[in-house]
This record gives sequence, structure tokens and C-alpha cells, in this order.
Amino acid sequence: MRGKLSSWGLSIPIGCLGPVVFTVSSSEVRTFSDWKREAKGRYATHNVMGGRPVLEFLGTDLQTITFTMRLSVFLGVNPANEAAKLRQLCEEGTSMPLIIGNEPIGENNWIIESIGEETQEWDNNGNILTSTLQVTLKEYVGDMIVLGGDYDLAMEGDEES
Repeated sequence: MRGKLSSWGLSIPIGCLGPVVFTVSSSEVRTFSDWKREAKGRYATHNVMGGRPVLEFLGTDLQTITFTMRLSVFLGVNPANEAAKLRQLCEEGTSMPLIIGNEPIGENNWIIESIGEETQEWDNNGNILTSTLQVTLKEYVGDMIVLGGDYDLAMEGDEES
């Protein structure tokens, strides 16, 4: 069904990162490639006198996702506008859901940690024709709130009994 609708010029979203919709149609291509997702554990190392260090598992680290976006006026998008929209989301620290194929990626929202931009082509008026973005996302768990003098930490939205 996807191929047929796309050949008629209808766009079916692949997914979205907040307000940025990833889509492919006969008139517009805004998608990604080189998807990499990383999950890590956090460990403390305890030195042992006369023995080997012992590792202690502290929990999971925040996940990261990196991908590349190739933007081109020849593929129906304005590279400068698309890059500006992503830069603004990055600089404002906006947390947003990442949805691919109607499924959320992970249990939490994501922030754009960084964006690298490389321009391949310009027109004779200085407009960007083709550029490539390297996007790094980081899992966003929520705001920590410090309570009282004991520095008890609670997640935003937690309620006291």
C-alpha cells in the first residue's frame, strides 16, 4: 500500500521527531540514513587491596541515537529551513517523542544533543541546494527537583504520600 500511495504523490509518514515528520513521496523526501542506537550501563570501579578491582553496576546510562539527513531542494525540501528548524529545537532543549513506524522509540522523550551541517551545493544567489545533517539525539528522562535540606531527589511529577 505504501508504494502505491507514494506513486500517486501521497505522502505516508515514516515517523517523526516531535514536529519534524520523516516522509517519502514522489514530491518530497525528508528521511534519515545511517541510524545508530547506543545503550550503555553505568559502573563504579572499586579498588581492592592486593586484588583486582571490582565492578558495581549502578544502572543504565542515557541512550543515544545518531543518524544522517540528506536534504535537497531537488527532493522537495528547503535544506536551510529544515536545518534551522532542527537547530532551534536543539538550542531550546526541546524534549520530544521519537516515533518510527507508529511505534515510540524507547520509553522516554529525546532531545537533540547536537547537529552538524555540511553543505554540498549552493545556487548563484547563495541559497543552499543540498546539505547533509548529522543529528545526535539523547534520551531525556525528566527534570530533577531538589527537595528540602537533605537534598532528596525526586522526579518531576512524583507525589509525596
